[in-house]
Amino acid sequence: MTVHIVSVGISLRDFFERGHLERMGRVAPGGEAAREYWKKDKLGLAEGIYDTTGRLNAAFGPDSGVDLPSRNAIAVFQELAQDVQARRWTSVPGLSAELDTVRTYNPTMVADEDLTVLLSSDNEDGRACAVWTAIALAKGDAERVLYLCGIGPDTRLVRPGRGQILVLCVEGLDAHQDAEFAQAMEGLGYLARLLVGNRTRGIDPLLHPDEQVLFHLSGGYRATVPYLIATAEWLRSLGRDAQAHVLPENAGRSVPVPLRSMSPRLVGLELAGFGAHTAPTVPEGPASGLRL
Repeated sequence: MTVHIVSVGISLRDFFERGHLERMGRVAPGGEAAREYWKKDKLGLAEGIYDTTGRLNAAFGPDSGVDLPSRNAIAVFQELAQDVQARRWTSVPGLSAELDTVRTYNPTMVADEDLTVLLSSDNEDGRACAVWTAIALAKGDAERVLYLCGIGPDTRLVRPGRGQILVLCVEGLDAHQDAEFAQAMEGLGYLARLLVGNRTRGIDPLLHPDEQVLFHLSGGYRATVPYLIATAEWLRSLGRDAQAHVLPENAGRSVPVPLRSMSPRLVGLELAGFGAHTAPTVPEGPASGLRL
């Protein structure tokens, strides 16, 4: 089993706005319908028309269920998914960077027993692209999508069921200034804590002991890549099987990203000083515990 971490940007928006794939020279499945719905109300997620946070929580939130408002909300997205043929998007190269990078690693996309986490920015287009990427990965089954509107030190999450796609909205992921960037990186740190758990805080791990964590880095905002790599390296330093890969433009295969593994003790020393805004000295040389 594998946990997929997919950084999602807005590359899918180009498809929504045009309804076809200019680079591929052909119409994509459901492209015309997707363009019309995007123009109308951003595929059900236009902030000027809807309470998008309420709508997303009702349809996909952890507390959504079998009550009538939840069923009505999920039915809206399920009907849209059928109209735009979202179940076919994963088979179309060039539709989005996120779908392409997952496909090139595994043509069958994600297995039913895998857990997939999509990292979404907290703006209108970012949320829409992430949610519809999730629906596409779920082969058009909107009921397999789970949405978490944010993450913090007190966030608890029971591991989603088989084949569910989790969309995690991270504040500041599309950062334009330092404060937003720091906020986004803090959110990624809380995600890592959810993955491995924290006994002191009573957080159960989402990861199974021998489960691989695979970071798909070709989509999303480029500035977040170093921090996602750092998260992967931190997991490796804790003895987890963390891997990362990128898909170069116009390439047919993805490329693995070399990741370091360091002594957990030294990682702890390195991080301990950040609360006091100091950077402790890390020993140099072979004793540092650094390995590739």
